[in-house]
Amino acid sequence: MTPYERFLSVFHRETPAHVPFAIYETKVVGRPYEKELPALDILMIRRKVAYRVWSDESYIEEKSCLTRPNGDVERHFVVHTPKGDLSYANVTDAVTSWTTEFPFKDESDYEKLADIYRNIKYAPAYENLTDGLRENEKKGNVLMRVHLPAEPMQEMFSSVFGAEQFCYEWMDNRDKMLELIDILHEKYKIMYDLTAPVPVELINQGGNVTPEVIGREGFQKYYMPEYEEAAKRMHPRGKLLGCHLDACNGPIMDLIAETPLDYIEAYDPGMSPPVKEASRIFKDKVLSLHFPSAWQMHSEEQIIEDTLRIIGEAADPSRLIIGITEDMPYDRYVPVIRGIMRGIEKFGKLN
Repeated sequence: MTPYERFLSVFHRETPAHVPFAIYETKVVGRPYEKELPALDILMIRRKVAYRVWSDESYIEEKSCLTRPNGDVERHFVVHTPKGDLSYANVTDAVTSWTTEFPFKDESDYEKLADIYRNIKYAPAYENLTDGLRENEKKGNVLMRVHLPAEPMQEMFSSVFGAEQFCYEWMDNRDKMLELIDILHEKYKIMYDLTAPVPVELINQGGNVTPEVIGREGFQKYYMPEYEEAAKRMHPRGKLLGCHLDACNGPIMDLIAETPLDYIEAYDPGMSPPVKEASRIFKDKVLSLHFPSAWQMHSEEQIIEDTLRIIGEAADPSRLIIGITEDMPYDRYVPVIRGIMRGIEKFGKLN
């Protein structure tokens, strides 16, 4: 079986020859180890969106771009809206990027954000999928997956307010924050309808939920309904819906099990309950792991043993995928993934 076939067989409730390994294509292409990893018989996931977003009322202007002495690139942006301007900034290095200034500054920004969200428009961008579909047809080592944006509350948390300000606003101005969430919830229905017809089987929705901050009630009231909304549009079209749940999921394991999600991506057994417990709670959902970041500093021989333990804990290894979904130091990619693949081979065939 090719990596492509092995990976998809897990979702088709077939038994692959071995437990699959998958990594985002962006963590391979253009990296110093680019030629070494594909030779390890791994699958690369190409992530695309099937729609474009714009507004006739507001626009983004890049105000400055500075290259720091260490090579990091710092960019500052202004969002011009009829209700006033918002600003934000981020920094990008060779591996990743992070936000240094969030758009929300004070209570006056609610009106600006509401205006932006009310005027959002979506249109199909199916041309984004063409190259990925060609790769899919080869049935080799690339699989294309379409993804949806962060859940409305997660958008507030991670892109608009930041964790600390989110908590203050949730206590002080919850009604205004809920208005923004409600606007996005309605807008997202349009985007779900545009995505559902695409000729791609796997659809990833949002993620990066932080249960310690959001809490059980927050997840139950503002995340689970969003998965329901997406699923009722995706499932009739034969699509499988997943979510990138990479944090400490302990407080919400039973709630995740109740969602219509078909698979859980980036589950980290170093932060969340072990694979044995996750398999029991999630039952027939596909469990797609992030090999724990803390374990990535282990020796290659220890990584083999870690992999064997992970697979051995799964109630049904044919419903398990091991992967890397977060960044790690360049010099660790080859030994870590080679160790995982050696562990998979040592565990043996599943069929």
